[in-house]
Amino acid sequence: MIVACVRGGVGNQMFQYAAGRALSLRLGVPLGLDTHFFESSKIPLDLVHFNVQIAEVPHHLFPPRKDSELLKWLFWRAGFTKPSLLHEQGLAYNSAIEKATDGTYLIGYWQSERYFNDSCDAIRSDLSPIKPPSKFNAGILEELRGIDSAVSLHVRRGDYVKNAEASRIFGTCSMDYYERAVRTIAEHCETTPVVYAFSDDVDWVSENLKLPVPVRVVRNNMGKDSCEDIRLMSACRHHIIANSSFSWWGAWLNPSANKIVVAPSRWFRSRKYLNPDIWCKDWLRI
Repeated sequence: MIVACVRGGVGNQMFQYAAGRALSLRLGVPLGLDTHFFESSKIPLDLVHFNVQIAEVPHHLFPPRKDSELLKWLFWRAGFTKPSLLHEQGLAYNSAIEKATDGTYLIGYWQSERYFNDSCDAIRSDLSPIKPPSKFNAGILEELRGIDSAVSLHVRRGDYVKNAEASRIFGTCSMDYYERAVRTIAEHCETTPVVYAFSDDVDWVSENLKLPVPVRVVRNNMGKDSCEDIRLMSACRHHIIANSSFSWWGAWLNPSANKIVVAPSRWFRSRKYLNPDIWCKDWLRI
């Protein structure tokens, strides 16, 4: 069995699941999840809303708890006890995962398609919502089927604005970025793009997002329903993502080979952080 430690928001959870699931498929063993993070966190375990394929984890495949078994935990982190620890080294692709064996415990964010590009069909199937769309969302999905150039556009604000540390690390994408991204997609489309805007601050987007194309701000999916926005984004033909794993997945889950994905060329504001593997090879960076 492979065990993936899951933590963070929904986008991070999806990356951690995908890396673990792909490894488990390569080895022909089950995947289990360590979700202890959510026992003391206000962040919800959003993976439960998706068709994830997980098995119950035997006790011996969980590492010691740092808060209650510090000495055992230190021995485990030093590699003296099982399960075998594979820790992400930095944010770039860690090729050590290619040599991982049954009984590996994964800790990291694993934010690159390279960890699971041999299992794309399975990952897309697993990360499909299990709950049918609401009447509101079903209506938007029906709209999207009839629009040749529907574009999902994501504006990440929230903690990127309100939390000083997150703002220092990430920062937000500028209006210039979104304007250039729309122009880039328009150049590749035979019809005028229609933008469906998604955000954790829809009022700000309604007031400030001014683009030379039709824009519809999607408002209904907040809080526990925010995962529905990922379903809607993935149903668009093309995508303009923020420096956010949330819209990364909204774009990646669209299986179309003809989609255009525009991403910010700089993912982190802080130069202390770098992940050259966050972008998929066909995505356009501006």
